[in-house]
This record gives sequence, C-alpha cells and structure tokens, in this order.
Amino acid sequence: MVNYVGGGMSGQGIWSVLGIEPTQDLGVIKRAYARKLKNTRPDSDPQGYQRLREAFEAAKRQGYDDILSDVVTTAKPPVDLSAAPASPLSVRYETVKAPVQESDDVSLLRGQIFAEIPSVIDAMMDDETVGIKRLADYLQSDSLQNLELREMFSQEMAAQLSEREGLYSALLLKVSAIMGWEIDHYQPVGISPQRLQALQAQIEHTGANYYASVMAREYQGSALNRLRLRLLTEEGAVVPWWAKLVPDFMLSLHDKLREIRAYYPALLPRINSVLLKTLAENRLALRWGTVFLTGFWLLLIMLATREHSEPWRSRILLIAFIALYMHGYSYLERKLRYRPRMLCATECVLSILATGIMVKIMLGFFTMFKPETGNMVMAFTNYGVLSASSFCVLWMMAPKQWKWYSVPLNAMIIMVIFPWELMKKASGVAGIVAFVVLLVMYSLLIAFGFR
Repeated sequence: MVNYVGGGMSGQGIWSVLGIEPTQDLGVIKRAYARKLKNTRPDSDPQGYQRLREAFEAAKRQGYDDILSDVVTTAKPPVDLSAAPASPLSVRYETVKAPVQESDDVSLLRGQIFAEIPSVIDAMMDDETVGIKRLADYLQSDSLQNLELREMFSQEMAAQLSEREGLYSALLLKVSAIMGWEIDHYQPVGISPQRLQALQAQIEHTGANYYASVMAREYQGSALNRLRLRLLTEEGAVVPWWAKLVPDFMLSLHDKLREIRAYYPALLPRINSVLLKTLAENRLALRWGTVFLTGFWLLLIMLATREHSEPWRSRILLIAFIALYMHGYSYLERKLRYRPRMLCATECVLSILATGIMVKIMLGFFTMFKPETGNMVMAFTNYGVLSASSFCVLWMMAPKQWKWYSVPLNAMIIMVIFPWELMKKASGVAGIVAFVVLLVMYSLLIAFGFR
C-alpha cells in the first residue's frame, strides 16, 4: 500500500515538518504548528510556510486516513489481459495532465497576502473596531482583486481564526459580514461547514475560559467558596462529610453545574469528575429554608399545645400534617410525575384534607358554628357550608395557573412555607419583629384550631 497523505507529502514528512512524533492528538498537533509558525513566516519563507500548512492540515486528517487504511479487503487474482477477446471498438486514451505549478511571482504574492492575516487578527483582538476597519481596507486593496487570491485569503483567514484563542461570537459575526461567509444560514456560504464548526468550537472555548476566570474571582470571598472552587476545578477533590451538612452547600454546586452545562459546555471536561459523580448520586441536599421552617414549626407546636390535655398526641399529629405539606407533597409529585391520574387523585385527597384543617381552625375561632354532638344533619350542613365557603374564597384569590382541585392544597403549602418567604425579605430589627408576629399569629391558629 502506498502511504499517501494529502498534498503528496509522505507520512514521515508530515511529522518531520511539524517536529513531533506521529500522533492523533489534535492538541499536540496544534501546539507544534504554533511553535513552528513563529519561525516560519509567510513573508520571509512563503514556501516553508506552505509546507508547514500542508503538514498541519494533513496531520489533522491523519487519524481519518489511518482508519480507512485499516479496512481489510479480499485480494483478487490479476486478470490476464492477453486472454481477453479483442474489442471491435477502438478506445481512445488521454493522458492526465500534471497540475500546473504556480509561478514564483504568484507564490510570493500569496505569501505576502497570507503574511498580513496574523497582524489583522492581532489588531482585531487588541481593538475590535480598529481590526475590523483594517480588514475591510485590506479587502479593498489591489492585492485581493484577483478572485482566486481572495478565496485563498478567505479560507486562510477562517483557518487562522479557528486556531486563535480569544475569538468571541460578536467578532466572528462582524468578520463574517465583511468576508461574506453567511454563517447564519443552514448551509454557510464562502466557508466550509467543518471550518465553521472549528470557529464555533473556538468561541465556546473562549467563553469557557472567560467563565472560569469569573468563577475563580467569585469564589474567593470565604473558606466555603474556596472549597467550592477547589471541588469544581481540582480533579480528584472529594466533598468532605461535614460540607454535606452545611445548608445550601451541595445545592449551590448543583446550580453551578447546571449553569455550566446550559451555557458553557466546553468547560465540562475541566470539571472535577469525582464531584460530578457525587452530585449524581447525592439526592438529599440540606437547605436553609428547611432548617428554618423545621425549627419554626417545632417551636410553634411546642408553645401552642402546652395547655392541651394530651399534648404529645396533638404534637405528633401536627408534626405529621406539617411534614406532609412541607416535604411529603413534593416527594409524591416527583414520584408520580409520569402518572398524571395518580398525581391528580393525590392532589384531590390532599386538598380535601387541607379544607378540613381550615374548617377545623375556623370552628375553633367561631364556636357558634360548631354542630351539636349527635346532630348529624347540623354537622353535615355546617361543615359543608364552611368547606364550600372556604373553597370559593380561596378559588377567587388563587392565581389563574392553579388547577381548581389543587387550590386548597396550594393554599396550605403557602401557609406552611410563608414564614421562610417573609424572613428572606426581612432583615435586622424588621426581621425580628416579623418573626415574633408570625410566631404569635400561628400560635393562636394552632391553639384555637386544635383545642
């Protein structure tokens, strides 16, 4: 088999020009090309630069060619042409013309044109406005009025931009408008899809680097933030056991990883793989809201049931109700999200229970509506009227996106978590006053409603 790699250059010639051992690692190839490019400039050595570019492009294709060369084919015996019958028709053969070698003047002119590209890109990276103006002026120069040279300049500009770190989307759009690439079309014009993909990959790489630097500055304020940064960026770093007990610590890492996946996917290979595995396996995350509401309701229940004849029975019942609406419903919603009928039935049951709790609280305040013992007609009438009235009031006050059968359920959940929502907005003296007022109001609700 003849080892042929685009441009007529042999496999060994590719790697000798680049100065590295044969490899399929694109990063190693790009770094070798960048090192050689410093000493092989198009203006001083156009032929050397052309060889370097050919070696670079061929090296990137080498992996694909190696895959093709590994295909096993079945050898067939050669056909004996002498035994074949002579054809009655004479066949005309034409020799293939060798490619026309470009003259030294054209090669020199091309080298001069290519030599301008790095300086134009440098100018765009330093000052976008100045660099774009310089590119537009150069396109109007006499050197690029030849269509073939202009096309070569366009392709080389795309090639070098795709290898330049720091390329961002706004700059690419402006360059595209000047060069006429039309990269916003389904099929780009003036640039190959592969080259466009390389440009977009460079833009993602630039965005990932920028976000990494922002994240490094963001996580410098406290010891916990520095720990978050180390867990995110240091490969093999393990989450300490005590960090899982810090409220909102694991949740903040979940949120940061979700943001990286959504907006900066090129940064994912740099994220600590141990942390990714830990976050995927860890389903429970302690939150400040959970800590506050748990303490608030426990204190409230202990204070409001002091005068009850059987305080612990009332306390266990109240704790079960609060836990059901604070955590139980969200758990059931996750479990039944793919079973809409079961979820609807669960919401209806919880809404009926919430309506009963509200009616019980109202009867504690307004004893005149309490039915007489043994009077079933009065019980059905009073409970029915109060339940219907409560539902109508809640339904009129509820947002439009609430489903009618889940209105009492959502109202009960809001009543349970309202102390935390209020405390998040209050601070200082106002927060203390709001906490005391809420404690008194909710204590009265429990004391009168469950006596």
